[in-house]
Amino acid sequence: MRSVEKSAAWLVLVLTVALGGCASLPGGESVAAAESDAAGSESAPVSEREAAVDEAALDEEDVAGMPLVVAEPVQRSSRLELAEARGEIDAAMADIRMAEARGLLQPEAKAWLKQAREAVEAGDAAQARKLAGEAGGRARVALKGYYADMAQQRIARLRGEYAGQMSSAQGMRLDTAESALRAGQSEVALMLVNALVDEIAPGATFEPPVTRGDKVSQVTVREGDTLSEIAARPEVYGNADLWPLLLKANRGKFLRVDELPVGIVLTIDRNASQEEIDHALALSR
Repeated sequence: MRSVEKSAAWLVLVLTVALGGCASLPGGESVAAAESDAAGSESAPVSEREAAVDEAALDEEDVAGMPLVVAEPVQRSSRLELAEARGEIDAAMADIRMAEARGLLQPEAKAWLKQAREAVEAGDAAQARKLAGEAGGRARVALKGYYADMAQQRIARLRGEYAGQMSSAQGMRLDTAESALRAGQSEVALMLVNALVDEIAPGATFEPPVTRGDKVSQVTVREGDTLSEIAARPEVYGNADLWPLLLKANRGKFLRVDELPVGIVLTIDRNASQEEIDHALALSR
């Protein structure tokens, strides 16, 4: 019986070795390795599809991210900002009307004001306020020159024709008016001298210092004058942006554009060509 059991055990061992040998292939690869490679080859297309899906998803993210690169549309200003801009437009319009009432035409200022209103309608309060400031500033420069001319005219007449009729106190007030004029406070100077005229020569009449169409060939620099303010005067060019014409015609008379010596006489170029005018406008802007 024991010999039979030994024979059976030996047979099982031989079969096991034989089956193990059959598991190897001619190339020396095992069935398990072949099955693993087959599984890998079957899984490869899946990986490629996943990669394609990832790439497509990345492309979609890039497209979705485009607004981050493209400039965003201008945001409309708040109601409060737009209301403030409208208030500045109204103030500039008042300055322009005041200038025009004195014969100081303001075509460029009015054009800027029109653009300011368009900016408000578009919801851009910042641009509207900028344009309104430019328009109002241009009108105020013209008015300042006009008031200065009027004050200077009245001061000269009081010191000449009515000098003997003034008291010492009135003489001091006239000095104050003249000091304000030299300091560039032309409107204050005009108010002070007008009060003196009402007291000393209530019946005196004064011609406007500048009438429409009158032009000058020279101008004397007063305290606080700048080239742009002088160019804005109607008797000069009526346009502050033409100050480069003054600079060109008066080279060598001053060292700094922003510090004009008081009392020097500037020459006004009345023969500037259209090309020179256009060049001056381009330089000022």
